[in-house]
Amino acid sequence: MAATTRSRPGRQRSEAADQAILAATLDVLASDGYGGLTMAAVIARSGVSSATLYRRWTTKQELVAAALASMHPAITPIDTGTLDGDVRELVRAVSTSLSVRRDDINEDVAVALRQSAEFRAAVHEKFVEPRVAVLRQILEQARGRNELGGGLGVEVAMSFVVGPLHHRVYVMDEPLSPAFQRAATTAALATLRALAPPS
Repeated sequence: MAATTRSRPGRQRSEAADQAILAATLDVLASDGYGGLTMAAVIARSGVSSATLYRRWTTKQELVAAALASMHPAITPIDTGTLDGDVRELVRAVSTSLSVRRDDINEDVAVALRQSAEFRAAVHEKFVEPRVAVLRQILEQARGRNELGGGLGVEVAMSFVVGPLHHRVYVMDEPLSPAFQRAATTAALATLRALAPPS
């Protein structure tokens, strides 16, 4: 007799609550701005209890950072077997993430990031640290295959791999087309190899 898979209502309710809170946060952020957003307003709009919200996010900064992150696909570990493939996939993943924009909140969030060190730290944790971790692994894999040498810090490498993508989107206000992604990948690979040639 086949085993019956039982549903796990507690987990489903938890995921539903997460999504309700994050969606409500984005709605309040769009209507009231970062400065006007309160935990009480998010609770009222999401329909969850205060205990449910505060069990997940204890500060406004953490909550808004999580809501912003919910709009973007997660950056996951990459191992294609070659440095070229790994960098290409990282550029593609970051480009996909950067293509998700909400004009009704972008400007307000940018101002809040300049004004609040706590908010910057929360956003850094959600967006920057995972990407740095993925690139660190890519560099370590490349060194293990003798595709790169040592001496290149991941923060410097990050600027050359991801920096052009941010410049294209936020400074030039241009899309990250497939052609630009290919050009950025080629430039990043050349720079990484110039800064850390294999022994």
